[in-house]
Amino acid sequence: MEHKMQHCCHFRVAEASLLHEVVDDAFAPSALSHAMDSSLHDILTRMGVAMTVKAENKQELRTRETRGLLLAAAEAIFVRDGYEGAELGEIAALAGRTKGAIYAHFASKEDIFLALIEKRTAAYRGQMEQALAKSTTVAGNIAALRDFFLCMSEDQAWSLLLLEFKLFALRHPQSKKRLQQLYKGAVSQNDEPRLAAILGTADKHAISRVVAIQAFQPIISGLILEAQLETGHSDKSVIKDVFSRIFDVLLEVPKD
Repeated sequence: MEHKMQHCCHFRVAEASLLHEVVDDAFAPSALSHAMDSSLHDILTRMGVAMTVKAENKQELRTRETRGLLLAAAEAIFVRDGYEGAELGEIAALAGRTKGAIYAHFASKEDIFLALIEKRTAAYRGQMEQALAKSTTVAGNIAALRDFFLCMSEDQAWSLLLLEFKLFALRHPQSKKRLQQLYKGAVSQNDEPRLAAILGTADKHAISRVVAIQAFQPIISGLILEAQLETGHSDKSVIKDVFSRIFDVLLEVPKD
């Protein structure tokens, strides 16, 4: 069953806080395949970094701008070089700041990456809020959620980068602990009743709404990873078709 994508990555969800885990790999489509300098402006805009804030004094504005530039540059370098291959000096240079400026805002490369995850998570919650705010039915909510995840599958570079960081965290206990803390308080089994109100109640013998939601992003990452090996589902349209079918099965979406 095909589902037409409308206004990709401009979705809303009325109960966004419940889908915090969904968007842990929260990810707007990246423009990083273009020139690095020009991508900074696009990323800053996507991340909601205002370059002029009247309510702030000059020092506060300078601090805000520097942090935004560093995060935008970090995203570009991380995607280009990978998490472990990225160097703080490269990030500072792309942002037009000194390496010392990084340490004024972040304690380490890990801190920068976790800050990026938080930024993208917040951005995706906002997009999902917009999507569900336009829906008045369970069917509409499910369709919006499907389109949201299909849009996520477009940002293959970020999905692979997150996968790399997760593997890094598994080998470094302290990093693993920090990543777990970042996700602490996300969707839990206690949220099942509220998710059921959004997506409909799961059948008695079906996978819970919480488990289904938590599974979607890892499924996308796995499909994207395999696509890099040029397997039979390397084409983006194939990835979307496979994911759509899995989505419908896990949420038990009725066939037309």
